[in-house]
Amino acid sequence: MELIKPLSPTPNHLKCFEYSYLDQMAIPVFAPLALFYPPPQDGDEYYSNEQGRAINSSRLLVLKKSLSETLARFYPFAGRIKGNSIECNDDGVPFYEAFAHNYQFEDVHGKLELTKHFLPSVQGGSVFHNPAFPLLVQVTIFKCGGMAIGICAFHKVADGATLCTLANAWAITARGNCPDLPEFVAAAKFLPPSIPYVSNGPQLQFDFAKFFFNEERVTKLFAFDASTIASLKAKAMSDDVPKPTRVDVVSAVIWKCAMSSSGTETKLSKFAHQVNIRRRFVPPLPDHCVGNAVAIATACKGENDCSDLPALVTYIRKSLTELSSKYVDKQSQDEAILVIPHDYFELTYAHFRGEVAMQISSLCGYQLYDVDFGWGKPSWLSVNQTATRNLVILMDSRDSGGIDAWICLKDSDTMSIFEHELELLLAFGSAK
Repeated sequence: MELIKPLSPTPNHLKCFEYSYLDQMAIPVFAPLALFYPPPQDGDEYYSNEQGRAINSSRLLVLKKSLSETLARFYPFAGRIKGNSIECNDDGVPFYEAFAHNYQFEDVHGKLELTKHFLPSVQGGSVFHNPAFPLLVQVTIFKCGGMAIGICAFHKVADGATLCTLANAWAITARGNCPDLPEFVAAAKFLPPSIPYVSNGPQLQFDFAKFFFNEERVTKLFAFDASTIASLKAKAMSDDVPKPTRVDVVSAVIWKCAMSSSGTETKLSKFAHQVNIRRRFVPPLPDHCVGNAVAIATACKGENDCSDLPALVTYIRKSLTELSSKYVDKQSQDEAILVIPHDYFELTYAHFRGEVAMQISSLCGYQLYDVDFGWGKPSWLSVNQTATRNLVILMDSRDSGGIDAWICLKDSDTMSIFEHELELLLAFGSAK
């Protein structure tokens, strides 16, 4: 392990990075990202293993140097966590180098359960952690010359958008395109500050872990290609939502199958989106601002309400529209933000009551397959190695226009029923 320190020291007036209220209340887990890059090639031919290893040795130097340069801009990630703030002391980011002795590069694609081997180890065996490091990095080299770059950012410092921003900034720096880097901006600058002596509830964390991280849970990847999504859009159109989006229709399909598999189509059902609220502010926050800026939009279907695709899309769109209306001015923004943790608590207990079909987080549009450090785009990526039950993560597929959906359900029997319901709903849409 090597500590990668910022290329230049953090100025004295920036030595303390204070959490916002949303950072403070975020659940203390690590947000992971694993990017897999194929072996180096000479034209259409792969280099020999020895040549590939030599090239990767050079690439490791590029990664370390560019990370150091990136940390000079994104300085909190090189510091150490102290309560509700980060001491920006430039102590550096742990950088681990590993070799994949037991895995072939092509065999790990699509295998979520293997992702943990290509991410930096987080101290402590429990779900929740109180670490010292805001960021950890691991680079793994395969025998064939392929490479995996694993990043873990502490969730109290980084939401999904921040993790994408950081990965892209590092890649841009590695390519030598530093003028294209966005200026570092803290989300905490725009949000209510942390509140002394307030926590997000140890009992809730215990209940959350016990319910969502049960050992029987099963995660699978479902691929919706562009033609499948186009067909779903045609089926889901209505007067209320004449132009449903890709995320609208895939979400509605997942919701419908989740209700069918649990026998709740005629009961109260909720479907919760975790929403990046940066663009919903008036005026909007910068896309690249660092920190937590996520709220919950919960779509509701009442007992005996219609549950066909157009209706479900309408419920989803209504919840998103209502969410946006909360951020039209400073006063309403602050009031809405202070309620967000309460919304999460209510959502968690609604799960316990069996009212929530699924909780969904979309990374579509973040262009993670474009994270190029100078040797091409990743051939596969993973964003969650410890998925929680009843959770869906949507990502753009590597092929244009498609969506990959990571879906985690409570056990294998539930997953089998869900897959059957999905096959009945679509004659296409494959599970990998």
